[in-house]
Amino acid sequence: MTFNDRQGSAVATRAIDALVSPERPALTANEVVERSGAANLVVLVRVRMGFPPETFALAARPLIERYAEFVQLESVAGSHRYGGPGGRLHRALAIVLRALDHRRGQILPRNAPPETLGALAHRWTYAVFAAALLRDVGSEPAADAARRFEGWVPGLIQRWLGEEALLMAELRAVLTGVANPSSAIAELVERAATGARPAIAVSVPSDAPEPQSSAAEAMSEPPPATPEVGGPEFLDGVDDTGSERARRFMAWVKQGVADGTLPVNVRGALVHRVEEGLLLASPGIFRAFVRQEGSGRDEPRDAAKRLQREVLRAGWHLRADGGVNLHGYAWRHDGGPAVRIHGVVILAPGRFVDPLPPVNPALVRVADSAAAGD
Repeated sequence: MTFNDRQGSAVATRAIDALVSPERPALTANEVVERSGAANLVVLVRVRMGFPPETFALAARPLIERYAEFVQLESVAGSHRYGGPGGRLHRALAIVLRALDHRRGQILPRNAPPETLGALAHRWTYAVFAAALLRDVGSEPAADAARRFEGWVPGLIQRWLGEEALLMAELRAVLTGVANPSSAIAELVERAATGARPAIAVSVPSDAPEPQSSAAEAMSEPPPATPEVGGPEFLDGVDDTGSERARRFMAWVKQGVADGTLPVNVRGALVHRVEEGLLLASPGIFRAFVRQEGSGRDEPRDAAKRLQREVLRAGWHLRADGGVNLHGYAWRHDGGPAVRIHGVVILAPGRFVDPLPPVNPALVRVADSAAAGD
């Protein structure tokens, strides 16, 4: 081997080492989020937290970005739901979203005077968000969730949280795996991740911390990233894998977008790409599928409505506060009459349609429609 060959080989080796070095991630946070199809989930996290965009960018986004750089496009071994590229990031964001959903039903801090709740609410929301996102970091052999928190969360935000000593004490206990069984944060995170509340060891004295085996629970698969579909008939009927007919419907959408039989992003189209995901105009898109496949013994209108409910039950879609499943969009004003589209927004549509069409810049989100099925 000549000197030039050896020199070239050394340069190549250093370049490869730089890419895989833990000190220099191979992909930036934005690249990880984009390639894993998690961008819409990040948007949902902001909505669930209730933070203004500028506050979210300052406080929460840096932690999500550091986590994304840490996990890169890792999958979750042995997981059907999160076994693909970016699965670990998807799972973490799914836990975050479910924990924030549970948090909205809690008054935190518990037993606090009513006059203090407003001032403390956002801090407790942030603590739940951080604990949920970092839940599985502690299972890494060389990683510690508390240490990552200190290194990844902006100092300004740490000082803001630190103004509430009880909050920080509880959060640190959760991050280090020694949370007391009465910890509200630990309860919310474990419910989000496993569907169960943390176990209470009755033999432990009341003043002693109760270790939580977050590593043992890390292999548990959380529910899908979207919450249960609204309406009583759906509360116990969420099937994140989707019924056979719902999957067949999405395959039909994919084929229609690919071969042009389903126009996209034009007036009158049943499919539009929007910032939040893939907008499927309702009820038109479901009636079109029923017309092609046949409605069996049902009336076409009833069959279309049943199909829509099966798709909603799969939990693939964007759901707003109050159980809203259908979302409204309007064409930007061009001098003509206002035209609105209502439909189901499929999150992370790259799971179903590849390649994805570009976002339709002519559509603007408007007030949410009433929940489907009402």
